[in-house]
Amino acid sequence: MNAKKWTIGFISLILLCLLFITGTNFIIDPYGYFGARKGENYSMDEEDYLREQKAEHIKYHADDYDAYLVGGSKAGAIRSSKLSELDGLRYYNCWLLSGNFEDYYSYSKYIIETAHPKKLLLHISTSEIAQFDREAKGDIYEIPAVISGKSKTAEVFNFLFKNLSASYDKITSNAPQYPVTETGERNLQKYYEYYQNNLDAAEYYNYLMKSMVDPYLPRLTKGTKDKTELVNSNLDYLKKIKKLCDKNGVELQVFLGTLFIGEMVGYEGNSFYNWLTQMVEITGGLWCFNNYNELVYNPFNYYNARHYYYEMGDLMIDRMSGKETGYDDFGIYLTKDNIAEELSRRKSETDKIREYYEQTGTIPLSEYEDENNITQESIYWNTNANSGD
Repeated sequence: MNAKKWTIGFISLILLCLLFITGTNFIIDPYGYFGARKGENYSMDEEDYLREQKAEHIKYHADDYDAYLVGGSKAGAIRSSKLSELDGLRYYNCWLLSGNFEDYYSYSKYIIETAHPKKLLLHISTSEIAQFDREAKGDIYEIPAVISGKSKTAEVFNFLFKNLSASYDKITSNAPQYPVTETGERNLQKYYEYYQNNLDAAEYYNYLMKSMVDPYLPRLTKGTKDKTELVNSNLDYLKKIKKLCDKNGVELQVFLGTLFIGEMVGYEGNSFYNWLTQMVEITGGLWCFNNYNELVYNPFNYYNARHYYYEMGDLMIDRMSGKETGYDDFGIYLTKDNIAEELSRRKSETDKIREYYEQTGTIPLSEYEDENNITQESIYWNTNANSGD
């Protein structure tokens, strides 16, 4: 074989290999990227590139909604149909896996410019006070090109030339799928299924909570790290969101989602108190469900150490709607007039938890049978997110 034939053969082999890689990734579509066009692929779950699917859905279905919820993964447990009870508007839940304030600003800007909503509801998870590095986490945590303004062509090539191991894993996996709903909220059925079969408090805690909660607890005695730089960055983006909404006549409502006590104590400290105080100043007032109340001590109200069930999401909406719930200490509407008093109360409650931890090496938790477990006999077991209406 002469050099020319060898070169042609070698190039042809390379081209066939590239064609095989791109063809396989396009057909198998392990991240759901190519199927996300127009945002109508409702078979995608939280392991897929939902950020792209949500951006496409907002673009092509803007007429279906009046308002949008933006937040991190915690916000995924808030049902869009329940949100309508706040103000009668039609909501889309634009939760983002490991969301941070930069993400929230990017999506808020995109939503306002693309969908022209009446209202933006911003859910803050408090975990934004810890640094998130999307690039280290993977591609499904990146802001898609349609929002970031980066090259769409480069993005397409990026997903075409992914390692084939992702496609192989997808076609060989027998794991059940839990697709998100059409209106965006997270599918929690795998967590409800585990819940039904593990009602023993110790087993439930050890499996779903221990590995994430226990590392937080030493902060009760050692203190939390200074997060001034990150706090200031968050506040800068919040100001941008507020300015963007004001400029475009969009109502902005901000609230902090509920936290399990094991996560909550990991953030108590001056950085958090300063962050909360300044967010109140920027917004003029906000609901804070990251507060000490009896519900947060029951692990069965949360499907893992950092995320709450639909019931807790429903209860937050009821409280913000002004409904009688029987849980008046769950959440507090913070203003410039009462923020100092609330912070004083938080510090006092944290001192009590610290004393308990120093004596026992753990934190106080309530049992499955406790009246403050609001997920007992859940209407969402073995059903989908919206069937409780």
